[in-house]
Amino acid sequence: MQHVASVESKAPQGGSWSFYPNRERPTMDCQISFGPNNAYFVKSDTWRAWSDNNTLPETLRRVLEDPNHPEYCQFPYDVAMAMEPGVYSMWYQGKNDVQFYEPEHLGPHYAKLAAFMVSKTTRTVFGPYHSYFSTSDAGLSWQNLPPTLETDIMNRLKLGRPHTVALGVKGAWVSLYDDSVLSHNLQGQYPGLQPFLDNAEERNKRNSITYVALSPYTAGHFFVAFGDGSAQWDLPKEMHVDVETVAKTLRPLPAAARPQADSMLQATLNFQVAAHANMAMNNLLFHHSW
Repeated sequence: MQHVASVESKAPQGGSWSFYPNRERPTMDCQISFGPNNAYFVKSDTWRAWSDNNTLPETLRRVLEDPNHPEYCQFPYDVAMAMEPGVYSMWYQGKNDVQFYEPEHLGPHYAKLAAFMVSKTTRTVFGPYHSYFSTSDAGLSWQNLPPTLETDIMNRLKLGRPHTVALGVKGAWVSLYDDSVLSHNLQGQYPGLQPFLDNAEERNKRNSITYVALSPYTAGHFFVAFGDGSAQWDLPKEMHVDVETVAKTLRPLPAAARPQADSMLQATLNFQVAAHANMAMNNLLFHHSW
């Protein structure tokens, strides 16, 4: 287990932790990323850790671990590993507060994502069949999502915008929206998570679900964080120490505030334009039949 503690974390230059302008509530700064060969990367806003035994892509490992590397990562904002070996995306703060975006390690299957994330603050998740979902201040990008998830996103564009999407095995998914709405279709693959998604009373007691990660490799493995700073998970034993440490550093979020109508309307209109542009691009791409 490789640990790097951060004494101070900075919001990216020209942005904030709210990845969409005028979001109703801030999002949880938390990430659990799964990779091939039992690789993983986990983080909160003050702590990050990753798998050892050379399971990470070598270029990623060097940027994370070697302080003499010219592009050394002082603080990672987003690290997402695809299911193909050596393929990942990354957005982070390097030396002298320089912002780095790493689309060049995405390979041919993610050319659209590489174009989307150039010089943009992105949060990305990968899933089976070369699927991904990525958000930025400018909008979102995706490909090969389960049809029910894509339909859910498009149907909700006038009401809320997704800030977190989790992609799992056999077309399982969870989507969290910035108006605190939760949508999901676990396909019966994550029975330990299902009660947290179904129990509205428990979610309200814990200030809503604010982050979810599904393993795209193994049914049943998940992580869920709540707005009160608590978390639950079912993950491989080799991840337990690092995940427990990250969970202890999660900070409670304020309750959702009522947004200003004019600013929310403008943000929603901007989002719809970006999303429909993405749909037009998706029509040119191959879609896996789930």
